[in-house]
Amino acid sequence: MISIFLLLGLLVVSAATILMLFRGSMEQPSNLSELLDKLEPFNVGCFRHIASDVDDHYLKQKLPGREYRRLRRLRLSAIRAYYASAFHNSSLLLSYGQALLRSADPELSAFGQRLNNAAIQLRLALVRGTGGILLCYFMPVDIPYWRQITERYDRMGADLKALCDMQALEF
Repeated sequence: MISIFLLLGLLVVSAATILMLFRGSMEQPSNLSELLDKLEPFNVGCFRHIASDVDDHYLKQKLPGREYRRLRRLRLSAIRAYYASAFHNSSLLLSYGQALLRSADPELSAFGQRLNNAAIQLRLALVRGTGGILLCYFMPVDIPYWRQITERYDRMGADLKALCDMQALEF
């Protein structure tokens, strides 16, 4: 009986993960301006602060157990919201990278490949991170993979800035 519930739980988590992966992939920005308008804000510094192991250990020491667990659930919910935003943004960047791949300009095409690779790496880290967050709801473990996600997000942001600079030079 327990194994059936466990199997159903895994099935629900898998379906939710697949839906998160496809979220935003139907949107296909036609130009850089449209892409920038559709991107959701993601403050990497705030995310790092919320996911910080050091802050979590400090709060665990200073707060009573019930308050700490309630605050931890709120922090985990905020992290999940950040992950959802990052999933959406990576979907948009992936579709825009695909459009750049079809460009006749070899420099833009190469940049599209680089953008695609960065978006895919971020999505894979987000899948692992989402699984880790679900684990954190049930076990008192540190937030896994958050450093990998922020590093990949920073790299993708740098790539997007380079694209903006490249486009600005053309005008």
